[in-house]
This record gives sequence, structure tokens and C-alpha cells, in this order.
Amino acid sequence: MTATVVAVMVVTLLVAGIVLDLVLSAALERDQQDRLSERAARVDQLVAQQVPADELVGLLDGQGISAVRRQADGAVLEGVPTPPGPPDGGPRGGPGGRPTPGPPPVRSGDSLTITRPLADGTVIVLSADPGEVDAVVYRLRGVMVGVGLVGVVGSALLLLSGVTAALRPLDAMTRVARAITTGERGRRLRPSSPDTEIGRTAAAFDEMLDALDAAQDRSDEAARRERGAAEEARRSEATTRRFLSDAAHELRTPLTGMQSLAETLVRDSDEDREVREELAIALVRETSRASALVTDMLDLARIEGGQELRRDDVDLVVLAREQVDHLRLVNPDLDVAVDADGPVVAAVDGDQVRRVLVNLLGNARRHVVPGGAVRVRVTASGDGARVAVHNDGAVIATEDRERVFDRLVRLDEARARDVGGAGLGLSIARALARAHGGDLVYEATPTGSDFVLTLPLATTPALVSPR
Repeated sequence: MTATVVAVMVVTLLVAGIVLDLVLSAALERDQQDRLSERAARVDQLVAQQVPADELVGLLDGQGISAVRRQADGAVLEGVPTPPGPPDGGPRGGPGGRPTPGPPPVRSGDSLTITRPLADGTVIVLSADPGEVDAVVYRLRGVMVGVGLVGVVGSALLLLSGVTAALRPLDAMTRVARAITTGERGRRLRPSSPDTEIGRTAAAFDEMLDALDAAQDRSDEAARRERGAAEEARRSEATTRRFLSDAAHELRTPLTGMQSLAETLVRDSDEDREVREELAIALVRETSRASALVTDMLDLARIEGGQELRRDDVDLVVLAREQVDHLRLVNPDLDVAVDADGPVVAAVDGDQVRRVLVNLLGNARRHVVPGGAVRVRVTASGDGARVAVHNDGAVIATEDRERVFDRLVRLDEARARDVGGAGLGLSIARALARAHGGDLVYEATPTGSDFVLTLPLATTPALVSPR
């Protein structure tokens, strides 16, 4: 940019210098011609006034015009001779011996001359030295060249520094662009003067980077969602496959027992009545176990499929005390109690929440240590109702605290199935809690384990029956 502007300046100064040189030279030459013409007219006036010829040179010479009186043969009578006079040189006269106007100024050699004949046969030669014009033009050319060189060099330096300062944001854009290519996606220009052309360009550059980052973030988020969906699909497939395998395994045991007992009844139909009754009782037990397992699986499928719940305002404290009383009847030696500061009313399906409490209390009864205690703590806060079922049993390992809620999972594989169930209780309990808009989680405590049930509070404080 600087080189281009300097080149334009040089060409402009050169053209301007040539034009000025020609104009000034023409003006100076016209001035000389005008002065010569004026002196020639003065010659005619002096001759008309009958001024002696020997006095004419003194009156006409000066101010850049030289006057010389010559004889007809060219000999100089008066004045300092200048470049040769006109070649015709002879006297010219008009009617009555009066001099007639001579030709316009003509160049003779390097001078401008005008010749006027006199009555005595001599001539007055007026001449102007063109060197005078050349000297002025030469001085002007020197001044123009010197000033032009200084002006061009100074302008080039000022322009270079100004352009460098003006284009400094472009260098910043270059650095930012290179930094972004190396991974610093957060870099921005943030121009201090956004109203200038460079500032608007920098602002547009920042907007483009923001748009690219937003598009990249959307693309990354979409990719993460796709990966998450794919991973979730794989987990769901693996869970379904594992559930089918576990369900088949769980059902195979009672079905095998049922088949064995039925075959025994058919094969040994002649046995005494007491034996057949024992076999029939065992067959009914195995059938009940299989039926209970199938019922639990169907219930879980319906709950996870969006089973509609009948929501009523239920006092969870009353509901918890009811289930604790039932547990005391079954296990009179068990230390079990409800801790609550007052009524806690939740908008829930009372039957389904009762089922969750039965499962949690049964689980606590099985895991509490001998002489330990089971406590049900019911509280309310801005987040909702909270029912914590605590037992003094062993703490579940960290890696198993979520797995315990999976379907058909028993952490103690050595436990008898008729004691521990098929492993669907906690899965159904969590599904019911989430169907109500709450959750069921495990929390380890310094004195044992808590299964914490959260449920939404009722919108009105009215107390109603847990049913």
C-alpha cells in the first residue's frame, strides 16, 4: 500500500512539475515578448518625438532588454551587442521618411530581437536574452525536485507508520486465527474501536467465530446425544437380555419343582393319602412362587410402561405406623418404631406406597443385625416428603448401591429364594417412587443403611385416611 501510494505521488508530482515548467516557461517568454513589443512601441514614440538617434540607446536599454544602434552594414554604433540581429538588417521607412512598424519579435540564435530602422539609415536592435527565462526555470526545477524528494520520502515514512498502525488489528486477526487453528477456540479480537472499517471487520470476525463455536457445540452435543442414545440402547439391550436370562432362571426352579412333584403324584398315585397331601402342598407352594414371580414381573412392566396412579392426599406418618404395627405382629422381638415430628401429607397412591413400605420394611427386617433396630423417619421439606427406612445391618458396597435396584438382583446369592424373594422388590419400589415423581435411593450411614423414599407433597394440608 505504501509503495503504491508513493508511486502515485511520484507520478503526480512529475506530471505537475512538467505542466508547471511548461506553463511558467510560456509565461516568462510571453513576458519577454511583451516587454520587447513595449520597447519597440517606445522606439516609435521617441522617433516621432524627434529624439536624436544617439540618445535612443540610453533611453531604451535596461530591464532585461538590450538596445544597440547599428549601421546598415552591421557595425555597432552604440550599446553592448547581444546575439546577432535579424538577417535583413536594412533600414526600413515609410512614407515621409517615418519608420514603419517592424515584424513581431523573432528568435535570432538564442535571443528574441526586434529591429527598428531610423531616419539616418541606422537601425535600433532590441533583444531579450532567453537565458533569463532558462535561469528561472532551472531554479524552479531544482526547488521542485528537492521539495518533491523530501515530500515523497517524508510522506512515505509517515504513510508507512500510519498504515502499519491502522493495519495492526489485521496482525491481531492473524495471530488469533493461528491460535485458533492450534486449539485455542476461545480467543477473540474484541476491537476497541468497532466503528472503524477494521473494527467492524474484527467484530464480524468475532461474530463468525462465535457462530462457528455455537455450531461446533451443537454438533458436539448432538454427537454426545447420539453416543449416549447408542450407549443407552446397548445398556437397555444388555439389561433386557440379562433380565430375560434371570427371569428364565428364576422361573425354571419352581417349574422344575412343579414338574417333578406332578410326575411323582402321577407315578405314585397309589401312595397313602398323607404322602399325596404333602406332595400336593409342595406343588401348590412351587406354583405360588412361580405365580408371584410372574405377577411381580407384570407389575414392574406395567409401572415402567406408565401405569396410571390414583393420587390422594395421604398422611405418610399414619401409613408408616400402620405398616410398623403389622411388622411388630409378625416379629414381636424386633425393635422397630416410627420417628416423625408431625403429619406429612403427600399426593400419592396409598396402596402403591404401602407396597413400597412393605418391601422396605421387609428388606430391613432381613438385614438388621441381632439386637439391632429398624427406624422409619418421616419428614417434610420444600423439596417434598422424605421417608427413610434405617436398619443397623451391614453397609452395601459402593459398587453395589445402584445394582441393588436392578431386576432380579440378590447381593447374597447364597440366601434361600423363599427367604429373599426373586430380587424384584426394590426394582418395583423404585419404579413406583419414580412413577409418583419421586425417587428411591440408598444411603450409607455410620450406624447402618438407609433406603430413602422421596414423594411429592400434597398441595393442601388437609389430613385424610391413608386409604
